[in-house]
Amino acid sequence: MMQMVWLSSKTKVPRTMVDAVDRERLYELLRYDESKKVTIVRAPAGYGKTTLLSQWFTQSNEPVAWLSLDEADNDPIRFWKYVVHMVSSISQSNIAQELSSLFNSQEASSLEFLIDSFLNELSLTSSSINIVMDDYHLIENDTIHQMIIQFIEYLPDNVQVYLTSRTVLPLPIAKWRVKSWLKEISTEQLRFTHEETQQFYENKNLHFNDDKLLQHVLKMTEGWATGIQLAGLSINTSQTVDIMDSAHPFITEFLLQEILNTLPPSTQDFLLHTSLLHSLEPAVCDKLTNRSDSYSVLLELEKKGLFIVRLNSNQPVFRYHHLFAEALQIELKKRYSQEMVSSIVIETATLLQDKGDFIAAIEILLNEQANELAESWITTHLVDIFTSGQTSTYVRWVQTLRNNHYSVSFEVLVMYIITLISVQQMEEAGKLIFELEHRQVTEKWMDAEENQGIASIFETVRAYAIIAIGDDIEKATEIIQRQLENGRVSSRWDNIPMQYNLFEHKILRTSIGSKGKFWPLEKAIPFAKLFRETELKDQNMTAFSYGASAETLYEKNYLEVAVVELEIALQYGHSYNDPGLFIPMYILKAHIHAMNSNFVVAHALLDSTIDIVKEKHWINSLRTMKARCYLLEGDILQAETELCKAESRHPFWLLVNARLLLAKGNAEEALKATIQVKTKALQEMQVSTIIEAAVLEAICEMELDHEDAAMMALHEALGHGAPYGYVRTFLDEKAIIPLLKTYLNVQQTNKNLHWNFVPASYLEQLIAQEPTQGSLLDSLTPREREVFRLLVDGATNREIANRLFLTEGTIRVYLTTIYSKLGVNSRAKAVLIK
Repeated sequence: MMQMVWLSSKTKVPRTMVDAVDRERLYELLRYDESKKVTIVRAPAGYGKTTLLSQWFTQSNEPVAWLSLDEADNDPIRFWKYVVHMVSSISQSNIAQELSSLFNSQEASSLEFLIDSFLNELSLTSSSINIVMDDYHLIENDTIHQMIIQFIEYLPDNVQVYLTSRTVLPLPIAKWRVKSWLKEISTEQLRFTHEETQQFYENKNLHFNDDKLLQHVLKMTEGWATGIQLAGLSINTSQTVDIMDSAHPFITEFLLQEILNTLPPSTQDFLLHTSLLHSLEPAVCDKLTNRSDSYSVLLELEKKGLFIVRLNSNQPVFRYHHLFAEALQIELKKRYSQEMVSSIVIETATLLQDKGDFIAAIEILLNEQANELAESWITTHLVDIFTSGQTSTYVRWVQTLRNNHYSVSFEVLVMYIITLISVQQMEEAGKLIFELEHRQVTEKWMDAEENQGIASIFETVRAYAIIAIGDDIEKATEIIQRQLENGRVSSRWDNIPMQYNLFEHKILRTSIGSKGKFWPLEKAIPFAKLFRETELKDQNMTAFSYGASAETLYEKNYLEVAVVELEIALQYGHSYNDPGLFIPMYILKAHIHAMNSNFVVAHALLDSTIDIVKEKHWINSLRTMKARCYLLEGDILQAETELCKAESRHPFWLLVNARLLLAKGNAEEALKATIQVKTKALQEMQVSTIIEAAVLEAICEMELDHEDAAMMALHEALGHGAPYGYVRTFLDEKAIIPLLKTYLNVQQTNKNLHWNFVPASYLEQLIAQEPTQGSLLDSLTPREREVFRLLVDGATNREIANRLFLTEGTIRVYLTTIYSKLGVNSRAKAVLIK
């Protein structure tokens, strides 16, 4: 896998100039307030946003993770890799290592889980952490915005975030303001006062003989830091006042006429040749300008205060102020011929690529529309881009090339489709698949010898897209069958492992599991055979097909066959050393043991699996399953202990916790949790989770004596479950059978078409699985049976507590569990089962 190139220029706090003005009135606003989660410093360019924060953290000596953002950071994986890397570094923790396995997917649920895991790691650190994201206005990726919202809203108390921006941010500012989470520093507060302006000039040994001139500069600049600096640079010229009268609208012209043109020609050439660089390293500047004194030039520019910033790093690294860089780039294209500019662009990009920073290199080429070379380098680094997870960057690049009306290669387009599918942009992926199918008709591109490898991948992609959306599996079967008949063609992608599951406890929650949509077995079996009985049998997709099959067969209540598929999937999972396959299988295996009351075996299996995995999120999934087993066993205290160890916002944890709340008699809180999970699952169309949450919602409503609401929730669960034949999600909840019977009665007596949407045959199939009364009592633990026996004898809660040397509160908990297992909601109904 490609190693991330960490650019020190992005992660170092800009160095504070020794003659900078101390702004104590603003420092007071920045002083620590534990009630605040985020500080936003917003103002147009040149108001000193970055300078203020760098001054504050330099003088306060507080630990800070600093990230200077640029356009290349519009990729969620790249963005958060930098944030996690910085935080891990300043906190001297292993957070980056703990989260490393989660940086391989741009799917929304994966990214959400990444943030949850990061927040959990931050909450475990004892030190305070400050995170600065400078120039956040350059981030235009909505996914990153959503992740930032999630990050800030659940931020632990020991962490504060600082954002600088030129523009209004697409974040819920009003909400954060109402909740008192937000500090804001605006343009008005950043404006220099008369005293600060005077101090600025005195620190630079510049003196106005007439205070009226100082007042005029302050009036015309309106306290704009850059304008005040420009006035200082031109203080010895007669144009000071005239220029400052129009410095805002003509800042570029002023920078060029009054700053650049006053410098020696060799220095001007140096500035123009290096203007495309985001960070200025003397060695790189030497190569780009064919000189050996770049370090001296940069120091001299800094000494003169010419809009250059030195970064705090072991090696000398500088950067131009954004306004200055923009002005230089404009002048570059005016002063030099197109051929010369192209040469500088390519030379700059080549130097960056040679340093290993191909991301920045390609960005420069695309910005300057050097499309052919950009595509060539994109193709060269395509495998690295995919293995590093930075596919959002790739999407943006391809969109830029296509917007430039550049005809990209078929390999780039096919990998673009794969990327779109991976981030669930199925509609856009479908359009591109149609485009390439049409081009096959008109151009016969798939028949060309040089395209055989990528054409074969395209066929696989078409089949995978069908699987991902749960579409016509017969069409997918035809595609794979044709591919096998034509013979598979090798390509450079053959040895790149596909990671189908980064963190889900169920394969059925992933794209390869069609997010819980099942096909009829008569259609699914021929498709599975194509993988299991052909040269595809050793493919990763084949391994996951066994896992998805095991979960599907269990859900349909074909237990014996499910166990066979499960064991084969486990063998594959260990063979590939892929916890994304073997962890869900161990969870399913433990679940089957627990449903058969083999709790000792279930816990032993989960404990042994915990011992062989390192990733914390997998350990948390296994602990959550242990909690589920303890609840089935009736051991509420142990269940709560396990859940506390594995706390998460993942639906698996939330629904097991809802069951715990139910067992403790807190049906209202359980109901809130299940509705929250169901709502999100509906947004993501996670069928298995929708059904599970709706079933639990119905049980909660019934526990609260809300029968109508319970029937509506159950109707929703059945409506989603019937088309795919879900069984075990219903039957594995002991309290569901009475609800199903009530629902069937409502359906039979109510002729409203709404209720007849669920086939009666499906309902009857579920009810036919009702356990016998004997097996219901067998589900009770020995202690619960003692409580139940005394209950049947007519003992009160106090009498039961005294007889068993327990508290009345503990007896109430036991009774809640007993009622749940017996599928009743009162003492009177429980006594009837004896």
